[in-house]
Amino acid sequence: MLEGWLKKLREVSQNSAVLVEGKRDRQALQKFGVKNIFTLEGKRLTDLPDLLEGFEKVVLLFDLDKHGERINSKVKEILTKQGYILIEDFREELRTKGIIYVEDIDGKGRTSKHTDGAGQTNKAQHTDVGGHSQRDKS
Repeated sequence: MLEGWLKKLREVSQNSAVLVEGKRDRQALQKFGVKNIFTLEGKRLTDLPDLLEGFEKVVLLFDLDKHGERINSKVKEILTKQGYILIEDFREELRTKGIIYVEDIDGKGRTSKHTDGAGQTNKAQHTDVGGHSQRDKS
C-alpha cells in the first residue's frame, strides 16, 4: 500500500530533512531506509533553523491528529519565515490512505502497542512533544 510512497520519501530524503514528532516516528521511517530524519522531541521550535542547518528543503511529516496539526501549523510558520522550501505532499498522502500516525506506516497499527485498557482498540494513548499524555479520538 505504501511502497510507492516510501520509495519517493527515500529519494527525497537523500537531499532533504524529514521532520517528525518523536523517536517512534523516526524509528519507523529508518526501518524503510529514509535518511536525514529529525525529531522535535525535546527541542524548542525556535531552535529548528539550527537543527536543520545545511538543508534547503524540509519534509513536514507530523501525525494527522489534532496535536500533529497544531505542530505542523507552528513549524510551517517558523520555517517559511526562515526561507525553507516545505514539502507536505507525503503527509497529505498519508491522510488519503487513512494513516493518522507516522509510526504506523509499517501496517501494524497503534493497537498492537497501545490500548486504552478497556478493550477498545480504536483509541490510543499518545504522548506529545512536551511529554504530556492526551487521548486521541477515533
